[in-house]
Amino acid sequence: MWLKERLQSFPLGRLLWRLLGEKQTALWSYRFWRNYFSKPKNDITLLLLTRQHLEMQKLKFSPNALFVMKLTAFVLASFFMVSSIFFIQYLIQLPRQAIIEMENKTLRSELDKMQFYLDTLQSSIDRMSRFDQKLRAMTEVDRQFAKLRGPKGQGGADETEPESTLLLGDQVVDLTELTQDSASDKYLDRRESFLVQRVYSWMRTLFKDSNLQEQSIEELFEVLKGREIQLAATPSLIPVNGWVTSHFGYRLDPFNDRRTFHRGLDVAAREGAPIIAPADGVVTFAGSNGGFGKLVMLFHGYGMSTLYGHTRDIYVKEGQKVSRGDLIASVGNSGRSTAAHLHYEVIFHGVHVDPRKFILDRSL
Repeated sequence: MWLKERLQSFPLGRLLWRLLGEKQTALWSYRFWRNYFSKPKNDITLLLLTRQHLEMQKLKFSPNALFVMKLTAFVLASFFMVSSIFFIQYLIQLPRQAIIEMENKTLRSELDKMQFYLDTLQSSIDRMSRFDQKLRAMTEVDRQFAKLRGPKGQGGADETEPESTLLLGDQVVDLTELTQDSASDKYLDRRESFLVQRVYSWMRTLFKDSNLQEQSIEELFEVLKGREIQLAATPSLIPVNGWVTSHFGYRLDPFNDRRTFHRGLDVAAREGAPIIAPADGVVTFAGSNGGFGKLVMLFHGYGMSTLYGHTRDIYVKEGQKVSRGDLIASVGNSGRSTAAHLHYEVIFHGVHVDPRKFILDRSL
């Protein structure tokens, strides 16, 4: 009652009380809206008076016209109220929307960065795979484990389901969870969705590759135990630092432009650069030999020999034992040669093989 008395003490307050407080006339009452939308029984005349000429004008409104005016006013007022509510809600959510947009921008940047590092990781795993293949070729681990696994003629038409889980160390990885959530499609554009799918695909591939590499390393460890002597006799180092200018295989001869078979590697380096022994061995030849110029040959045992041609200075003699890393000669331009370089060959049981199979250098 105290509030009612205070509001009715001035005209605007009495109007507010009638619209909000009185049960018969309040906006929320049924009687108010029934009276509002009811048609007047008689016409309503509006009188307009002008001060200057003291003229009077009449505006006459029929009941139907008044009903249309009321309905129009109600629609406009409702539209204004709804628009105001949505506008106020937009103003309230605007700071939150700005934060969400900044988070999305940051997530896009992090996704691009993750893509770069996954590319780098994939390249590293590819290099590890090539390195693993060289080690397996050097140790013949595939041949040994093929004997342990039994005959190769077994097979069948049964289909096997792909592995859905992998055991990596002490952790079990469920590969079926490495997929994009279908509910996220409506929140991501085409580029972001493609990147997310690609990242998950890479992750599945990396998990599988890492699992295979772990198994391969375990097999190599079992084979390499107790084979230090044979590994020491394997030419796993590149004899000189330089640039490979001609690989093993067919090429055009630099002197007659004919297609000939090149039985080694040509490594260009400055004249006088040191040439080292890539493995333990014994010098079987040290001297001049026709087109090779000054030549050094090493025998490493287990049917493995290496040849070093076009040298300038020879620092070893026949019958001398050398260890991996010992200086044996220097780069020269002797014999049938176009410039200073080392011609390097690997002979395995009398057959020339590609030296890159044994060089444990990731650049080769």
